[in-house]
Amino acid sequence: MFIGIAMFLVLMLMGGIIAFLGDKIGFKVGKKRMTLFGLRPKYTSVIVTIISGILISFLTIAALAVVNENVRVALFGLSQLQARMASLDQEIKVKNAELDKGKRQLEERNKEYREVTILSENTAKELEQVESQRAYMESELSTVQKAYDEARKGIEQSAEEIKELEKTKDELSGNISRLNKEKETLMENIAAIREGTVVFRAGQVLTDAVVDENMTKEQSEQVLGSILNDINNLLKERMKVTDKDVYLVRIPQQAFDSAVDKVKEAKTKKLVRVVAAGNLILGEPAIVEFDVFDDNLIFKKDETIMSVKMLNYQGLKRADAQVIRLLNDLNHYAKEKGVLPDPITGKIGQLEGQELLNVIEKVKDYDSNCTLVIKAKNDIYTEGPLLIDVEVIKDE
Repeated sequence: MFIGIAMFLVLMLMGGIIAFLGDKIGFKVGKKRMTLFGLRPKYTSVIVTIISGILISFLTIAALAVVNENVRVALFGLSQLQARMASLDQEIKVKNAELDKGKRQLEERNKEYREVTILSENTAKELEQVESQRAYMESELSTVQKAYDEARKGIEQSAEEIKELEKTKDELSGNISRLNKEKETLMENIAAIREGTVVFRAGQVLTDAVVDENMTKEQSEQVLGSILNDINNLLKERMKVTDKDVYLVRIPQQAFDSAVDKVKEAKTKKLVRVVAAGNLILGEPAIVEFDVFDDNLIFKKDETIMSVKMLNYQGLKRADAQVIRLLNDLNHYAKEKGVLPDPITGKIGQLEGQELLNVIEKVKDYDSNCTLVIKAKNDIYTEGPLLIDVEVIKDE
């Protein structure tokens, strides 16, 4: 805009200068009475004035064209400018068409957006309804869960009672089986007693002894023979036999040789048990067998064998039942460790009657809220018996 104003002012200025110069030139030409083309001086001055004006205008425009590019474009590049403007007009039309198309697409997108917005609002409402239903269902589920937990507690309590009854039933069944076996044994013993006096029952241990390791065959035969002589003397004493040459003990040679093979050259000490092969009747020879075991130290003196909390032990409630069950478990545990039970009773040791009653009374006093610590009274080897001390410690 500044350039246009400047050109306009220049043209005005140049027009004034041209008029002034033309007038001066015409005046001088008329004053000198110059002629051109045989014309009168008056007309010659007019023609000179016109030509001067044309030349001055031409020179002015040429100077402007040289100085200013816009003037050159206006004079010589107008057609190109018009073509460029036409091209730009066409591009503008294309862009306008594209703009219109973009507006239509934008309107379509806006329409889709509005539809999606409406759908989203509807979905949000449905979600709120679902959330409300979910909260309601969770509340119902919580109520049902509480009822289920209460019912389950009742079932578990009943199951525990049933389990305890089943344990009691199993114990009674075991006791019945044991009593039946004892009954059969007693019946056999009664039959034997009717036939004669029973000195030793079948399977009863007549004696036992610990023999050294690394013995030769001859030493082993001598030691085992000495054990049999001791039993023979014991039987003669029981049967009141005074004849020194009588030998009441009988053992199959194969059984004796088998025992010798187990004892000879053994790397550890051996426990040798002599058991009755059958009921020994007064006045009859005693048929015996050897049982040979490794003689191991099972529990050291004062070693804690078991430490058990008595509260609800094995699901039992009564103190006496808890203590007796614990002693039975102790019996099985000691057997598993290697202590040999009595072949007749199956026991490996027992608590004295008064000591057992004292333990039960202490457990009762503490309402079973206590711990029983069972320790070995002395060193306990394979042959047993299991002698124990029981300490009752109240739980905090």
